Amino acid sequence: MYKALIVDDEIYAVMGIKSGVNWKELQVSEVYEAYNMRDALRIFEHTTIDIMVCDIEMPKGTGIELLERVNEISPDTETIFLTAHSAYDFMKRVIQLDGFDYLLKPIEFDVLQETIAKALDSIKQERELIDMRKHYKPYYELWQKKKSLITDKFWNDVLSGRIVCTPDNVTDVLEEHELSGHQNAVFLPVLVSVESWLRELGTKDEEIMEYAIRKGASEMLLPTGAGEVIQTKQGVNVVLIVGLRGEEAEADPHELNSRCEKYIQDCYTYFGCKISCYIGNRSTLYEIADTYRQLLEMEYNNLNKSNQVYTLTPSGSQTMKSMIPRISTWTLLMEHGKLDETQREIRGHITELRNNPELSVSELEGFRREFMQMVHYILHKNGLSAFELFQHQEEILLYAQLRNVEQLEAASLQAVQIIHDQLHQNYSVIQRIQHYIKKHINEPITREQLANFVHLNPAYLSRLFKREVGESITDYILHVRMSLARDLISTTSIPISDVAKTFGYHNFSHFSKMFRKVYHVTPQEFRIQSNPNPR
Repeated sequence: MYKALIVDDEIYAVMGIKSGVNWKELQVSEVYEAYNMRDALRIFEHTTIDIMVCDIEMPKGTGIELLERVNEISPDTETIFLTAHSAYDFMKRVIQLDGFDYLLKPIEFDVLQETIAKALDSIKQERELIDMRKHYKPYYELWQKKKSLITDKFWNDVLSGRIVCTPDNVTDVLEEHELSGHQNAVFLPVLVSVESWLRELGTKDEEIMEYAIRKGASEMLLPTGAGEVIQTKQGVNVVLIVGLRGEEAEADPHELNSRCEKYIQDCYTYFGCKISCYIGNRSTLYEIADTYRQLLEMEYNNLNKSNQVYTLTPSGSQTMKSMIPRISTWTLLMEHGKLDETQREIRGHITELRNNPELSVSELEGFRREFMQMVHYILHKNGLSAFELFQHQEEILLYAQLRNVEQLEAASLQAVQIIHDQLHQNYSVIQRIQHYIKKHINEPITREQLANFVHLNPAYLSRLFKREVGESITDYILHVRMSLARDLISTTSIPISDVAKTFGYHNFSHFSKMFRKVYHVTPQEFRIQSNPNPR
């Protein structure tokens, strides 16, 4: 419940507001009255006020003077001003002092109630975010300090292909990383994709909330505790359900699907985000990197739906499984710009296929499928879109039905040539996104809108942007807007309210809060500091 304070020197105005607003509907349990600045401050000394409805023109201290004091003693209080005059000087000062809104007298009570409801909703959202920060921040910091660097590095290296486990080396690799006993384990990976947040979050808040999401995944998707929840160096959240053959990793798929659906709903309700879960196939340590690649490809190609559970379709013959170490080698060669070596490796393998007297069309198709998984994985990691890269060259590999080894060789070599040229030139999807943001900075910009622009999955784009730029998309857009607003405020005489509207902020209070968040002063204070001696 909330507490409200009505401040006006006219007793009938106070009585009218108190009786004209449905406070119970707003969940306001107590409504205090004050008829001057001194009485109002006395109330603040004894109770916490959430919302203040205040007249501006009062004797014994104006509403503006009162808000100056309230900002010092109760900065979380939201203030709605009432005034009989629409003079810009009043509005300018309201903006400077971070008032929530102002309304002209005579007051329409339905408008006042709607404005109070918006202010209380703003308070509620801010408190929920603060509560989540307080709850998870200690655990997040502890996790950052205490998490096993050896285990974390092991899984990152395995999933990225830097470590390739084989029957010959698996025992030594596990002992080196203090994970003995996993030789016969089966892993069921679930990729948790954070697609959008329901409120604006800065970079640090996103990190804390993503930790909360991983914590929730550990509790809901690993009920027996058998497994790991990790975040890869690319920012991907992965749940690894671990068990021996016939045990947890072979659990009823419908039961896991139900747990994922409940988890998605709880993340939406409690953490304010939309996520999807991508469930992989049961995999050994020899197969897990390939399964992870397929999950990334599923997420990468999902451009339209969120809040869903997706299940990877089992595929791949034993012949193709034996190709996994070779595909991992090609991936590393391509990422490091070793085009000649990559093409030589591919030619060598295709020669082996050509010399196989029992070679069939299905085996050619199997190679094509595995090769394209590698292609999507590399493009995925580097922020490139297969749709854009191959849209004018469909005959290369993506959609063509290969009929012989010669077609397979030509298509494979041409595909790696194109990818190499894209990876190792001064072209970046992030640069295109940054250009788009600056071009549309006066308009509302969403993560989904940016993802559609470059044909990428929103969750993937968010991770890529943060990795390349060092801050979230939300923070980047905020800093670009506030930088341009700062320049207008310091170099022109344009009213601050018009500056706010220029960048899509029609709520003066919100604009002032965002400006102060970036520059630690209000817009009006910044203008005074920039031009202390105006003519």
